[in-house]
Amino acid sequence: MTAEPRAVPETFAFTCGDCGHCWEATFQVMFFTDPTDTTGLTTQEYVDEEGKALRSPLADAICPKCGGRMVHVLEAGLAQRARRAEHEPQPPHEHRLHLPHLPHRHSGPPEDEPR
Repeated sequence: MTAEPRAVPETFAFTCGDCGHCWEATFQVMFFTDPTDTTGLTTQEYVDEEGKALRSPLADAICPKCGGRMVHVLEAGLAQRARRAEHEPQPPHEHRLHLPHLPHRHSGPPEDEPR
């Protein structure tokens, strides 16, 4: 493999499906090319902020708050916007009367009747 891999920073946002905690983490994506491979195949490895190599931050994500593994990946910046939205006061808004919906017309018999 090459002695000097290329590194590209990539930021991911995460949210825990167990406790609701949101956080972001930046990883260095390291690209390695094998000089003996004639096809120029490149492999990649993620390195976290502490310098630990990971298979993939998307597959190995663990909630730093509760240790849960039901972690969802979000667009970078989305976790921070969601956190702000939870804690910022919302302006008052007008409530409107919601009318019931009429049943939809279908071309065939109802689902529960045999055809």
